[in-house]
Amino acid sequence: MASFKAIMEDKKKGIALFLLGICLASTVIGIAVIARSPFDRDGLSGGKIVLINIEGSIVGGRSGFGIFGLESGADDIAEQIKRAGEDSSVKAIILRINSPGGSAAASQELHEEVHKARGNGKIVVASLSDVAASGGYYVACGADKIVANPGTITGSIGVIFSQLQYSELLEKYGVRSNVIKSGKYKDIGSPLRNMTEEERQILQEMIDDIYSQFVHAVAEGRQMNESEVLELADGRIFTGRQAKELGLVDELGNFQDAVDLAAGLAGLKGKPKVVEYGKKSPFESFFGIFARELGHGLAETFLETGKQQVGLSSL
Repeated sequence: MASFKAIMEDKKKGIALFLLGICLASTVIGIAVIARSPFDRDGLSGGKIVLINIEGSIVGGRSGFGIFGLESGADDIAEQIKRAGEDSSVKAIILRINSPGGSAAASQELHEEVHKARGNGKIVVASLSDVAASGGYYVACGADKIVANPGTITGSIGVIFSQLQYSELLEKYGVRSNVIKSGKYKDIGSPLRNMTEEERQILQEMIDDIYSQFVHAVAEGRQMNESEVLELADGRIFTGRQAKELGLVDELGNFQDAVDLAAGLAGLKGKPKVVEYGKKSPFESFFGIFARELGHGLAETFLETGKQQVGLSSL
């Protein structure tokens, strides 16, 4: 009868061979994906329009699936915009936006990258899908032109900070929290205690500052006076048709209308060639996200981390 040690050695060899097989299969699939990737195949062709999708909440970091569904990571989207802006064969960029908003800073990163692409001579057209509100509109207003469907939901120019407060619930069940901090504001926004008026004022000033940045970006992008924008910037939403009447949108139309507009502004003749950088099939996207989330989960399991997140300003 085989010893326990021998059995364990055989199991280790089996696991090693299994992992090696996965690595080899991944390499083969990766090579195949690269070979047929629209980005690489079309990279040397001339006069093309690049389509960049911004889908779901706009967040910092990489794209993936969050608690509320699909998220567009600013790192990924900014990288695509930058690549298109530096590609000499790209004449125009279409931002297809279907987003209710998200992180203020992440939206600003994309807005800034759009400006850089325009500075490199690229025409940028924002095509608004079902929703392009708040942070989604922040990104769009940096484009040369904005095209929306009549029924698109857009606008929502404003900033919000929200916080759950459950100190009374904890007290009801006899749960108490001990906090040791270096300064009196270190736990500002903590859900474990009531917010003071002084803290509320600090947070309000922070929100007002980001709000003024948003208003300035819209005024600059839409060539409006800030006083005009302020009349619309109370958080309300508009249909695409209302937004056009108010000067927040240039044209009403669908995605193809946005393509035609971009082609015309870029001086392209005939039927424009629209490509996506690094477009992946649903199969590739799923397993790419699965692998990343698995790695992230393992890292969190083996690395002892602790942090307190009191909230983020959102657009």
